[in-house]
Amino acid sequence: MRKVVYVLLAIFLVVFIVTVGLIGLLAKETVDVVAPIGDLFGRLAIPATPVILPDPVTIVRELNDLARLETAEYVAEKVIRAERDQDFMWGAFGETLLFVAYGNVIAGVDLTRMEAGDIQVVDPTTVMIHLPAAEILVATLDNDRSYVADRDTGIGTALSGSVDVNLETEVRQRAETEIEQAALEAGVLDTANENAQFFMRSFLQGLGFTNVIFTDAPPPPAAPYEQPLPKGQVLVTPTPEAP
Repeated sequence: MRKVVYVLLAIFLVVFIVTVGLIGLLAKETVDVVAPIGDLFGRLAIPATPVILPDPVTIVRELNDLARLETAEYVAEKVIRAERDQDFMWGAFGETLLFVAYGNVIAGVDLTRMEAGDIQVVDPTTVMIHLPAAEILVATLDNDRSYVADRDTGIGTALSGSVDVNLETEVRQRAETEIEQAALEAGVLDTANENAQFFMRSFLQGLGFTNVIFTDAPPPPAAPYEQPLPKGQVLVTPTPEAP
């Protein structure tokens, strides 16, 4: 009985050794086959050129260099009447001045106020941008065209020599204010905003963007851009992320 056990044990060891050898040989052959297939795939794959998204910081710096962007102008004519002491002695000690004012109001946006967070590049064709609100940049009188149409000085004022030398200056200042207010009522800021967006859309389209989205506040950060690849192409280097 003991001899039979020894024989069976010897047979088991021989079978085990042969099995281990066969497994090792098959594993080696599998590796040798897979490696050439991987090499072949690498040779067949076409390397794709990564898309480089424009840098928002660079765009903002270019816009900052433009400083104030004048996008709307309003030209107005105002007739200003100023009176002083007309209720005393039937105006004998008063003055009346009639002033015809011509003025220019220029509105636009101050691009120096833009920051990097005001632009978000979504993908190669889409960009979101927040522009500063339009404002009055210049409101001045046209001194070459503005003039005093009439000035009436009461007898008492003339005899006493109490003519108000500052009356015309005050009227000119009032004229500037009224012309600016007239421009605001005429919607000069709305026009300036619309024209600023038109200019900015043209500017960004020149950089390759076809979809320009304007936002009322700084836009949310854009998701990392994932470049779509045709079948059989691979990226040699990862697509750079927008800052």
